[in-house]
Amino acid sequence: MQSIQEDYNTQRELLKISEYGRSIQDYIQHIKTIESKKERTSWVDALVNIMATLNPEIKKQSNYEEVLWGHVYQISDFSLDIDSPYPLPTQEDVHRKPTAIGYPDTVIRFRFYGRNLQNMIEKVTEIDDDHLKEDLVNLIASYMYNSCKIWNDENLSNEVLAEHLSTLSRGKLKIAGSDLVVSADASKNINKRNSNFNRNSNFRKNKKNNNRGKNYRRY
Repeated sequence: MQSIQEDYNTQRELLKISEYGRSIQDYIQHIKTIESKKERTSWVDALVNIMATLNPEIKKQSNYEEVLWGHVYQISDFSLDIDSPYPLPTQEDVHRKPTAIGYPDTVIRFRFYGRNLQNMIEKVTEIDDDHLKEDLVNLIASYMYNSCKIWNDENLSNEVLAEHLSTLSRGKLKIAGSDLVVSADASKNINKRNSNFNRNSNFRKNKKNNNRGKNYRRY
């Protein structure tokens, strides 16, 4: 009796780019066996269209055709001799490690304000227009007040806000607390939303309890 040889994926060649599956990889290996370079190129051109159909999300990239030709060349172990309309990637390009992204080394003085506000204050110190700078400082102070109210449940006085502005600007913004115009509208709106949410939650809870009572009396 003739034995049947099992064919497992674990015994096959590893997939170069798993998103395209083994059929595409086998297809590319077959293209490598074609003698005519012109015919090989024609086959790859047709294959690229198939790959774009299998992976329609890639069409969102402006250079998706160039990417697909590069993927075909990569799957072929960078050995497919074709006349590509685009520059083909090298092994060094594909396997090059990405550049490390450094983390900001600046210390956040007040974490509940966040790094963005700290950066905004640094930019404000560079503004020469006094009226514009005053408006921006009041806007930032209002944000600081509301931010502290939301996260720390604390109402900061204008004097404390002026002190924080001076600290965050490294002494470049020296403003008296009495000169700040702070708006608390944001915190009022947030409190209003929280109040509405609590009322809606209580309404849903009471309605649910009433329905339970009705169901109980029904039986």
